[in-house]
Amino acid sequence: MIQRFKSIFQRKHTQDKHEHDIALAVAALMVEVMLMDGKLDDAERSVIHAILSKRFELSGEKINALIKRATTAADKAHDLYQFTSRIIKEYPIGERSDIIRELWRVAMADGHADAYEEQLIRRIADLIGVHHSQFIDAKIQARENT
Repeated sequence: MIQRFKSIFQRKHTQDKHEHDIALAVAALMVEVMLMDGKLDDAERSVIHAILSKRFELSGEKINALIKRATTAADKAHDLYQFTSRIIKEYPIGERSDIIRELWRVAMADGHADAYEEQLIRRIADLIGVHHSQFIDAKIQARENT
């Protein structure tokens, strides 16, 4: 009986850690896009908050903590691999295209996408296996929804 409870607890803990890791990876990429133009824009932060809330069904307090941890993780990261590899493992290509669209929404939240933001999103798309046509479709969809 005790073994069964341990198994249930361990499985739940593993699921929570799994969701936690992917949420951190997605949030870190969004923070990278937000910071790419050198400005901490409230509009971009608000879009990140809304996207993470919808994608991971988190409360406002948990999202704020996630964004703070993602900012720290992005600052410490030497490259994007630790984030993009997690996304490749966890999401099929269609979901990865959605993430690219969400990154475009972050970049466009302040009214325009900076050239450095576009370059970063293009690099992320390449790293997670999103084809150029999907990259362009995501950009168009994000622009229409902004």
